[in-house]
Amino acid sequence: MAGCGGPGPVRLTNVPVPVPADRASCAALIGVLPSSLGHGLDRRRLDPPRDTAAAYGGGPIVLTCGVSGVPASYRPDSMLSEVDGVGWFAEKLGESVRYSTPTRLPHVVLTLPGSASTEVQPFDILVSVGPAVRAHSASTTP
Repeated sequence: MAGCGGPGPVRLTNVPVPVPADRASCAALIGVLPSSLGHGLDRRRLDPPRDTAAAYGGGPIVLTCGVSGVPASYRPDSMLSEVDGVGWFAEKLGESVRYSTPTRLPHVVLTLPGSASTEVQPFDILVSVGPAVRAHSASTTP
């Protein structure tokens, strides 16, 4: 995913296209995300607009919904960080950290750029987006 920094709109590439059954849930999830994730992390306008993605701050922090499949490094016995009822799988990707929800459908992915790791606590971000993820995705574990 790529984004442009600054106050203008963010152009994202490789935004997932959910399967038809997940499109409404993803649009609802994106629609109820908060307008800010903290100081300096206001929600940014996307160009073109997307109902499956949101971007925050200058980095930007990007959340997408409707990703097909789970991360290649995820295994059923992988450790998930449980935050307010949502299990997040963390992966280091170069300077960025990607959090995904491999045990929920539709899948949600939150990418924190390396620059964000000094500005924010990932836990705070996961708490901020948690209510939307919980309300508009379903657990796949018994």
